Amino acid sequence: MSWLDVAPNSHFSLNNIPFGIISRRGTDATRVCATRIGDNVVDLSVLEAEGLLSEAFGDEGSTRRFFAKPTLNDFAALPVETRDAVRLAIQSLLSASSSTLRENAELRQRAVLSIDAVETHLPLTIPDFVDYSIFPAHALGAGRAIFGPDTPLPPLFGRLPMAYNGRAGTVSVDEVIVRPQGQIRAFSPGREVSIGESRALDWEFELGAFVSHSTKPGTALSPSSAQSHIFGFVLLNDWSARDVQSLEMVPLGPFNGKSFATTISPWVVVPAALEPFKAEKDIAPELGLAPPPEYLQEPSSAKTAYDIEFASDPSTAHLVATANYRPAAWSFPQLLAYQTFSGARLQTGDLLGSGTISNDGPRKQGCLLEMAKGGKEPLEVGGEQRAWLLDGDEVVFSARAGPEGSGVGFGELRGKVLPASHLQAA
Repeated sequence: MSWLDVAPNSHFSLNNIPFGIISRRGTDATRVCATRIGDNVVDLSVLEAEGLLSEAFGDEGSTRRFFAKPTLNDFAALPVETRDAVRLAIQSLLSASSSTLRENAELRQRAVLSIDAVETHLPLTIPDFVDYSIFPAHALGAGRAIFGPDTPLPPLFGRLPMAYNGRAGTVSVDEVIVRPQGQIRAFSPGREVSIGESRALDWEFELGAFVSHSTKPGTALSPSSAQSHIFGFVLLNDWSARDVQSLEMVPLGPFNGKSFATTISPWVVVPAALEPFKAEKDIAPELGLAPPPEYLQEPSSAKTAYDIEFASDPSTAHLVATANYRPAAWSFPQLLAYQTFSGARLQTGDLLGSGTISNDGPRKQGCLLEMAKGGKEPLEVGGEQRAWLLDGDEVVFSARAGPEGSGVGFGELRGKVLPASHLQAA
C-alpha cells in the first residue's frame, strides 16, 4: 500500500511502477523521466538528484545521471539487475512504511505532481520498429476476411515468426491520427483501383516491447538469453489502411498502408511488474502447428506468455472486443532470438509489435478487418454500424493483469481519426 491516494481500480498501483517521459505544463517543457502511481506522477530526476536512488544505481550512478534525460534510453541500457533495483527503491519510497518522501513537504512538492499537471512524451528514441504476427486467430481471421472462409494458416506459421519492418519515425504517443491517402484497392465486388483517401481505415490492438541493452553485430540470442534484453511493454495501435495495404501487399508486404501512424501508450510496464502474471501459452492443439526449429524452442512448461486481458472501446463508450494474451504462438524472447539469428544487431529502444491480439470466438478480435469480415458484415456498435473507421471515431485500448487494487495495467491508448483534409501538400 502507498501513502499516496490510489483508486482501487487504478492501473497504476504500487505493484506497477512504470517508466515514462514527462514535461510540466506551463513551464519551459524540459523533459525528464518519471513514474506513475494512481493519478500521481513522480519526477524521478528529483529523487535522483537528492541521492535517494544512489544505492540502487550503485557504481552506475556514481558519475552519471539517468533520469534528467528526455528519453529512457540510457536507463533502459543498464543491466536488468540495476533497473530492477532502482524500481524497487522507488517502490519503497512510495510505500506506506516509508516516511522519507512523505514527511518532507518541500521535496514532495517538487517531486510529486498531478497527472493533469504534466504532458507525456515518447518514452524512448526508437531506432527500429518490427511488427510481428504471432496470434493464430488473427492469421486465420484476417486471411479468411480477405481470401475466403476456407483459407488456412500460412504453412510456416509454426516454424518462424512472421514480420515486416515498420517505420520507426511515425511511432508516437499522439492521441489523434490523420486519415491517410494513397493508391487503393476498394473492398468491393469489383475491387476497383483508384487514388485517394483510405476508406478502409482500421486499428490493430497489439502489445509492444522495447529492447533494453544493445547487442553487438553478429550476436545471436537464444530465447533464454533474450529475456534480459526486454526493457518493458506498452500498448500499441498499428493503424492500418486496408485498401492501401491490399494493393501494395504482394510481393514485399505492407508499406504506405501501415507507415503513416503507429501509436503507443506512454508508460512502459517492466517485466518485473508482470512477473506474477506470467503463464504458459494457450495454443489450441487442433491448429496442428509445426514445432519451432531447435534454436527457437522453449521448455514445454515455460511461462513466457502473460495473463493480460485486453479491451477496445470506441468513442461511443461501447465495448467492442476483449481478448487475452495467452494464445500467442511466440513469446517476445523467441522474437528477439529469431531477429538476431542472422547476426542482426539490436539497439536500445528498438520496438517490437506482437501483431494483432485476437482470440477465437465472437467479439474477441483485435481489428475491424476480422470482426466486420473485410467490410462485408458491418459491426453493430451502440446503435451504429461500422465496416471501417469513420472520421471523428475514437478508438480506446486498455489492458490489465490481476484484480483491482493490486493488479498491473497499462492505462489507456486513445486515438481519434481526423479527416484527410488535415493532410498538407508541400
